[in-house]
Amino acid sequence: MMKYSILLSILLLAACNEEPVDKTVWDEQLKTMDKARDVEKQVLDAAELQRQQIEQNSNQ
Repeated sequence: MMKYSILLSILLLAACNEEPVDKTVWDEQLKTMDKARDVEKQVLDAAELQRQQIEQNSNQ
C-alpha cells in the first residue's frame, strides 16, 4: 500500500511540473475577434479619410 501512495505522489508531482498549454479552446474565436477589430479599424480609418476629402473638396 505504501508503494502505491509513493507512486501516486510521484505522478502528481510530475504532472504539476508540466509546461502550461499555450493553445486553448478559445484561441480560434479570439483570433477571429482580433481580425474583426483590425478590419473595423481599417474601415473607420478609410471612412475618416473619405470624410476629410469630401470636406476639402466642398471647401474649394
